[in-house]
Amino acid sequence: MKKIGMAILLLACALGMDAFTQVVQGPDVGRTAPLRIAVYVGDGARNVGAFRWLEITTRAKNCTSTPVDGEAVRNGALDDVDVLVMPGGSSADEALSLKEEGRSKVKEFVKRGGGYIGTCAGCCLVMQESSPKSKKKRLDMIPFTFGASGGAATMPVKFNDKAKEMCGIRKGVWKVRYHGGPVLIPGKPVDDAKIEVLATYAGDVNSSSSKPRPSMAGRAAVVAGTYGKGRIFACAVHPESDVNDHGILRGAFKYVAGRDLEWDYPQRKRGQLAVGMAVDHSFGVETAKLIQRLVTNGEFDVIPLSAERISKEGVLHQVDAVLAPDGPGTSGGKGLYSGNLSRTQEFLKRGGRIFAWGGAAQAAKKHCPEVTCVADAEAALAALRAFAAEPVPAPAPFPAKVAKPLKAAIYCDKDGSNVIIARMLALSPEYEVKFLRAADYANGGLDGIDFLIQPGGSCKGQYEAIGTNGIEKLRKYVLEGGKYYGVCAGAFMALQQSRPGWPRIGIVPYKGDDPSHYRGGAPIKIELTKEGEEVFEGSSNTRTVEYFGGPAPVPGEPVEDVDVKVLARYVGRTINTARPEPVEPMNGKWAFLGGRVGKGKVFISCPHPELTLCTYDMVRAGIKYLTGVAPSQVCNARARGAVAVLYNISKNDESLKFYFDAFLRDRRFYVRTGFNANDYAHADAIVTEMSEASWLDAPSVRRFAKRGGKIVVVARNDKERAAAAKIAGAVVVGSCAEIPAAILN
Repeated sequence: MKKIGMAILLLACALGMDAFTQVVQGPDVGRTAPLRIAVYVGDGARNVGAFRWLEITTRAKNCTSTPVDGEAVRNGALDDVDVLVMPGGSSADEALSLKEEGRSKVKEFVKRGGGYIGTCAGCCLVMQESSPKSKKKRLDMIPFTFGASGGAATMPVKFNDKAKEMCGIRKGVWKVRYHGGPVLIPGKPVDDAKIEVLATYAGDVNSSSSKPRPSMAGRAAVVAGTYGKGRIFACAVHPESDVNDHGILRGAFKYVAGRDLEWDYPQRKRGQLAVGMAVDHSFGVETAKLIQRLVTNGEFDVIPLSAERISKEGVLHQVDAVLAPDGPGTSGGKGLYSGNLSRTQEFLKRGGRIFAWGGAAQAAKKHCPEVTCVADAEAALAALRAFAAEPVPAPAPFPAKVAKPLKAAIYCDKDGSNVIIARMLALSPEYEVKFLRAADYANGGLDGIDFLIQPGGSCKGQYEAIGTNGIEKLRKYVLEGGKYYGVCAGAFMALQQSRPGWPRIGIVPYKGDDPSHYRGGAPIKIELTKEGEEVFEGSSNTRTVEYFGGPAPVPGEPVEDVDVKVLARYVGRTINTARPEPVEPMNGKWAFLGGRVGKGKVFISCPHPELTLCTYDMVRAGIKYLTGVAPSQVCNARARGAVAVLYNISKNDESLKFYFDAFLRDRRFYVRTGFNANDYAHADAIVTEMSEASWLDAPSVRRFAKRGGKIVVVARNDKERAAAAKIAGAVVVGSCAEIPAAILN
């Protein structure tokens, strides 16, 4: 045995120790020189994902990050790097941008020992062609073909023992952003490739098409292995999108480069200018280099902007200024205009500034002359710095309430009120908001109310909490002339009972199709009926709306003195991101209902149009359908110089009253709720109640505090104060009224 061991050692010395360690421990073990990473930013990868990859790799320790495009790859840029990162976007466009020579360069780079990390489109790029007639120009580096999929969701992805063994990725289910990525279907063997499946989809989503497709559940989502002397990590989902999933990226680098890579995160500083970087069709190497400067020099709080983020998330509300870089032709910064022109004009009207150059300046002159056009990136930075130095104007006040605002009531329990609709109404001059507890229904809480919002949550929980007497008062309220707006659980509440043990009020002649288990959540397409087109005035015939486990109504038993119409139908086939088993198809079932019930009126919203800014018009139309008065479009947009606050709202009366009556209307603060871990880097403070504070122990929150973010905790008794005192860096206050001073001091 000793002789055999000595022979292996001599062989390793003869081949070179690097070759030996590449087989056993990874290609870069023991190396101290900076890891050289190239991030592709050419056609097909001009998006928020590329921004995230640039941010991560530029801030990584002991690394150099170089943006490359197709031309750079063809000219030998990969000769001087260790790892190529190919972001999501369009694999077809990435392949066309690389051209045949560039595609060959990528294959040669990996084959001779380079590392390749591809997400979504970058995963598709290294696959085999699914058909001999395909013109996608995929690279045929892994023995998998593209499986049709679709939609977008936070998908459960299950990592196996191989993922832990090869990459150090924690075994088990990770919830990762999915956006139309592939299902990896086993294909033909590939010469010099040895690829393992590391993770499979643990759910299903196909909300963008009515065409039947096989379930994604159990199929490959992440693979890794060797190609020649190099290593590939191909991931159909987007772990770069959420800091909570960056452990997957660390595993990817550990596998392809043999490095336990670490990177830090930016943190907003009080008083910084919040700057949006337009990334749709604005990329290229020069723009990428500008992003690298901005995310490392700490001069501004930089937030990526895309057409989707502007329309769905309202990201323009978060920023003070926007940089719109040069792009191909006149398409640079087009996300600011294509479908978002009114939002861009609103942003400029409230004092925001947009600095555009090159193709983005040409587009601005065509669509929005109010944009400031400059010569180049350096001129844009100079103009941005000058804007930051200008005196901060006093913020405009919110409109005063009208003389006799309509009175809206919204149910509130431990699962939470619908804060988004409540905020819409609280900021509207035409409405006042009243919160109802379960006990209020039986005790006159509906008296004098013009319309009621029964929000999402647990229908069964709401029904049982309200109780028999309260439910009868609710039924009577509607039948005698009340207006009922039911969302998700509130939509279930209005339907007829269809399963034992799941009570409903039964005021409409419809019931839920009630699948055997929860459907999950994702955007889904709907199609308006003729009646729906009249309700949703001027709306497109088809819309994409956020869905989260709501009903898919079907006909029930007739109900006397009721005239309720179908306003919209689901087009998407299936949503099931919660469990691996497929569920009953939703296609053709009903999504919105509305009409007369006795002397009253109902608007039943099975999905959640209030969850995205681009479908707020549907919420306003639903309210107008019931009351005749649409809420004014008053948004809680950032006032220049406002302190950015993430507020985790408690369900007690003091917290709700403070939030809606005071905090939202205090223009010294820009207050947001419903935040995720990515938002921490762009906040000055986090505010929460001790009763809601269990999430403060999350690593992302601890990093926020360590980087200088402020945490304010409301603790109302000795027990809560003792617990709050253990939270590192927390400022403890005894009531909501003390929150503003605690943030500002």
